[in-house]
Amino acid sequence: MSRKDARESAFKILYQMDIQKCPVEEILRTFYNENVVADDDKKYIDDVTVGTYNNINEIDETIIKGLKSWTLNRISKVDKAVLRLAVYEIFNREDIPERVSIFEAVELVKKYDSPKAGGFVNGILRGIIRKNEESGEE
Repeated sequence: MSRKDARESAFKILYQMDIQKCPVEEILRTFYNENVVADDDKKYIDDVTVGTYNNINEIDETIIKGLKSWTLNRISKVDKAVLRLAVYEIFNREDIPERVSIFEAVELVKKYDSPKAGGFVNGILRGIIRKNEESGEE
């Protein structure tokens, strides 16, 4: 499995977590029972899904600040799962450049939502990074 495929799996797990409203560990257990996953990919998937789950309130607050006149409830669950994954990567995965997280988020949302959603997600993530740089936070 490539990193791109692992990221797509993580997105699907986060999306399912939001739909089913159940703990990420339960969804991960089912995912691993149904899929053969290499150890490196499992390590990435576990980190980003459990990390997002454990930091969901902080991640959502970061997204909300980037939404301007939108609310989190107003965006699609696909867009929300992609944004959560990207924000987690941007602020918690030093091994992944910000531009890669943004590019991959845009590609995922274009695949599972629409091309127009790609611009929306791109704008939100770039705005979050810009605000973070302006505030001098890491």
